[in-house]
Amino acid sequence: MVTVRIIQQGDNQGDKYQVAITLEGSEVSQSAAADFEFRIEEQELEDIRWYLEDFLQYPQEPAPKIARRIERRMYEIGTELFEKVFYANNDTRNLWEVLRHKIGNARIEIASPNGSDAATIPWELMRVPRSNTPLALSASAFVRTGFQGRQDSHAARYGNSKIKILMVICRPQGSKDVAFRSVATKLIKGLTDGGSEVFQLDVLRPPTYDELEKVLRRAKEDGFPYRIVHFDGHGIYEDLRAKKTGKPPQKKRGYLIFESSDSESGDSPAETLRDREDLVHGQLLGSLLAETEVSLLVLNACRSAYIETPSKPGQTLADNRSSALGSLAQEVINAGVAGVVAMRYNVYVFTAAEFVANLYEALALGQTLGEAVTKGRQQLRAQPIREVALSPLPLQDWTVPIVYEAAPVAFPSSANTLKQAFNLSDNDTPLAGEERRWQSSKTPDAFFLGRDETLLALDRAFDTGRITLLHSYAGSGKTSTAVEFCRWYAQTGGVEGRVLFSSFDRYLPLRRVLDEVGVAFEGWLKTRGVRWLTLSDSQRYSWALLALREVPVLWIWDNVESVAGFPAGTESTWSSQERDELAKFLQEASQTQAKFLLTSRRDERGWLGEEPIRIAIPPMPMQERVQLTRAIAQRLGHQLIEVGDWWPLLQFSQGNPLTIAVLVGQALHDGLKTKQQVENFVARLRTGKAAIEDDEREGRSKSLGVSLSYGFARAFTEEERQQLALLHLFQGFVNVDVLCWMGDPDEDWCVPATRGLTREAGIAKLDRAAEVGLLTARGNGFYTIHPALPWYFKRLFDRYYPASPSVEGEESEATLAIHAYVRAIGDMGDYFYREYDKGKRNVVNLIAAEEANLLHAREVSLARSWWNGIINPMQGLKALYEHTGHHSEWARLVEEIVPEFVDADSDEPLPEREVLWILVTEYRVKVAAARHQWEKAERLQRLSVREARKRAKPSLAAPPESLDGSQRDAIRTLAVALSQLGDILRDLGSPECLIAYEEDYNLSLRIGDREGAAVTAINIRKAYMTVPDLCDLARAETSYLETLTVPGEKDPLKIAGILAQQGQIAYERCKEAIATGQSQEDQLHHLNDALACYQKALNLLPSGALSYLALVHNQLGNIYSIADATYSPLALEHWQKAIRYEEDQGDIYQAARTRFNVALHLLRDNRYSDALLFAEAALSNYEGYGDKALNDVQKTRQLIVLIRHKRGQ
Repeated sequence: MVTVRIIQQGDNQGDKYQVAITLEGSEVSQSAAADFEFRIEEQELEDIRWYLEDFLQYPQEPAPKIARRIERRMYEIGTELFEKVFYANNDTRNLWEVLRHKIGNARIEIASPNGSDAATIPWELMRVPRSNTPLALSASAFVRTGFQGRQDSHAARYGNSKIKILMVICRPQGSKDVAFRSVATKLIKGLTDGGSEVFQLDVLRPPTYDELEKVLRRAKEDGFPYRIVHFDGHGIYEDLRAKKTGKPPQKKRGYLIFESSDSESGDSPAETLRDREDLVHGQLLGSLLAETEVSLLVLNACRSAYIETPSKPGQTLADNRSSALGSLAQEVINAGVAGVVAMRYNVYVFTAAEFVANLYEALALGQTLGEAVTKGRQQLRAQPIREVALSPLPLQDWTVPIVYEAAPVAFPSSANTLKQAFNLSDNDTPLAGEERRWQSSKTPDAFFLGRDETLLALDRAFDTGRITLLHSYAGSGKTSTAVEFCRWYAQTGGVEGRVLFSSFDRYLPLRRVLDEVGVAFEGWLKTRGVRWLTLSDSQRYSWALLALREVPVLWIWDNVESVAGFPAGTESTWSSQERDELAKFLQEASQTQAKFLLTSRRDERGWLGEEPIRIAIPPMPMQERVQLTRAIAQRLGHQLIEVGDWWPLLQFSQGNPLTIAVLVGQALHDGLKTKQQVENFVARLRTGKAAIEDDEREGRSKSLGVSLSYGFARAFTEEERQQLALLHLFQGFVNVDVLCWMGDPDEDWCVPATRGLTREAGIAKLDRAAEVGLLTARGNGFYTIHPALPWYFKRLFDRYYPASPSVEGEESEATLAIHAYVRAIGDMGDYFYREYDKGKRNVVNLIAAEEANLLHAREVSLARSWWNGIINPMQGLKALYEHTGHHSEWARLVEEIVPEFVDADSDEPLPEREVLWILVTEYRVKVAAARHQWEKAERLQRLSVREARKRAKPSLAAPPESLDGSQRDAIRTLAVALSQLGDILRDLGSPECLIAYEEDYNLSLRIGDREGAAVTAINIRKAYMTVPDLCDLARAETSYLETLTVPGEKDPLKIAGILAQQGQIAYERCKEAIATGQSQEDQLHHLNDALACYQKALNLLPSGALSYLALVHNQLGNIYSIADATYSPLALEHWQKAIRYEEDQGDIYQAARTRFNVALHLLRDNRYSDALLFAEAALSNYEGYGDKALNDVQKTRQLIVLIRHKRGQ
């Protein structure tokens, strides 16, 4: 082994560095020195950070091309650094020539007086030019160190005892934080039998600094200290004193964020953890670790090694180059800890898990810390694919881990016993000793993914409580989650005793429950001369409590809903006395060392009261659905690359893991591969036409059919089943009011089965169906249908509502029921639209829930030529798609219905469809405008104005005070048509738009529609900003102020629109100030006004308002782009978000405009390569619009020519 030390000589002067290089070995000793200039531009540092942290989150074009460019630049930086050090002079060349032949057996140490300057240079990138080989991958070890003398690592002091690792998993933001077991779960589940003989992995509970002190000191006192502390959480880099006082930061330092011990836990532990933070700096932590003989600290915290790299260009601190104590990692080393492994950037879960597993395995084989880190880096480079989004992408993140090693840390080799410590692939085999801890046939299900938010809640619940109830609907994975938690809890030191499992699927009174204790504690009882089978029930009760007081136990009681009778109203097999006995035992046993985890389909307050901590299992998040889908496919011999094609099915599953397992298996069995095939499969599922092959012989825990039909037959009467059969018509979501409207006795389409059904009675029935598992209650009369159940309801529907009429010439019962459903859904859609139009934007959440019903009602009506049944649902969909920006989907729906209402030759209305024709034409106009088909949009809108004016003529002649509701509606229709004509003319740059707007404005005031008038006022002001012949910022700023806002206005979108317009005016004022050479103070004043307005607007916007979000983020990008260059990263961040929102809503034209703006900005920043990529991406977008975007195509091509000229091509 040879050791090469690259030693920083004093403080660097600007970009000039002096290093001394020594090479020492058994047969060689050589030294050299190098003086060199080395500089990485701030933008390049920002590029590297973006590549490692943000790229996979925003992979839209041209991001992949930019990522490849940054990778090339990282190679260039590494090559340059190598040449500056080893090709500096003859001495350094000679030293390299010797080292080159020994590189595989070399330890390279990077040293500096205080560590800071070493950290500013990305030494890990250094690579040999000809072979393009990074030294950090080819050397045996590549570490950072200081000047202090080598320290005793304590690593070899304890012989061949297990390597004890204490995992500190801190999630101060609870369920909103990073996945709970992100790294630990892979290590725990991947621990092999051989690994368990070498490693002991414990988890700190609770994860507070106070508890860490207690546990580490106690372990040292017992003579078996922890060798490694692994911190899995977050870190920050702050000047806390400056943050508290509001003064500018002077001296930052690194802190780890522990969970605070001051907060109390409540019924929902995962939710009560928000903002529970306790900041601990490296000096304090390092002193504790050194005192308790911990050799190694592993950090996969956010930027734990951060010293110099600024968060954005221009934010460097003067003292960063002179003090390494700003880095937590260096502080820990200076406190006396032998080694620290840290992550320079935020890492993705897979990166951290894969790296740490390889690190620990190498340590167990006797390798030093530096050598183990090298192995971890090599594995990351060998397997670069990261599955962060739907499509796997390569990422060269092996450079992220950094190792600080004051002295070589090596544990005694376990090579004789260790073959493979961790297996991070699916591990189906429990550890050899694990099964012995389970006192039943119910052992952990190895095929388990995700559920980290629930496992976090359970883990934290048992920090303070003894009884926890896990509840959710059928198929949500309650049992598997409970079993997986117990496996996790037992393996990580949460419980030192046994894990018991009792299922209440079948009758199990207390005396039989206690038999589990008799079996589990047989040896313990024998040592006390107790024969369990000879004891009376009361004696067994007493001995069970005594055993639980002495020996820790974690006991699952599964499916306890049966105890009180399930569903509600069903007579329980347990008597009330037996139920009370179970509850009493739980209460008394909770005073022992036992912990109980109960599962149920409901919260069981009826017989358990408030004793348990209750945790509801939420739907699986989409990322976990993707992981589960991939795993299922792999189990079935398939490999899914583009999981995005399966997105419709994953959405349809509603995050139910049992549903995903059944449906993915069915789809793969049917040979489905393309997105269209999957979409068709989901469509058949919604209507119940797709049958699910579900083997009921597997029992209630595995079979979808049996699991969900359990209890149904005896829970409902024949009449109630006939009512529930109507749920076949609903598409995943049920509003009890719709079911009641279908039975409205005043309507000719009333369904007899639901005639006169009241809301209260309907809710009572649907609640019972929810208890069975057919539905999930969402509160306030709303329910979701289990996603794989339409086939079940279709059987009922076909039985009670035959498709053939009983009397020839009359409608069948099926048709009557369908018609009632369509009318009720349509009326609801129209009502929602009117509420949305009044500014009640929250109603969009209800429309989104009803989307599938609205689409289904429209589709059925289109097939049966029920004209109102087509339009009324579309009104609700119009509000939804406008709000969310789903323009392409809306256009498809509109085009499908045009032939039903419009004469193909004249665009005039078909006979007897004139009223609905106005709405259809309004739809067509908006579609044409979105496609920039301005001539068509104007022509159709003038037809619409003409028709609306003709219908409103009698109303216009009447005095305003005499107008009735229908007359006001006629005038409002004309006003809306004029407003839309004004929008088209404004976008065409025609001053004639003012004529249309002013008539619209006056008509709105005539009928007392102040909200409509306010909207028109906004449009007039916009015209004064955007129409060349009208451009007048003063008039835009002052016009119609008296009607701009409506008193008591609460519509967040309208308020955000007004704020955005005020921001736009301020932005234009700023540009005007720049153009006319006004003072910087005036420019900054306008710019800050614009920024404040848009930030306020952004804070008001809901997450689903994609078109509004895209607009505001685009404008924020524009604002930051004309500010100081320091804000360039913020401009790019907002533009990236705008592009994502624009593409999500299918607005590729606007995405092209944003990419064009980004290209211009990068051109001004002299970033020609990136500018060219964005310009080419914009051109590709524009070319998709053909002749409608000729001017944009020409302008973009000119920009590309300019960029290439500047670039020197």
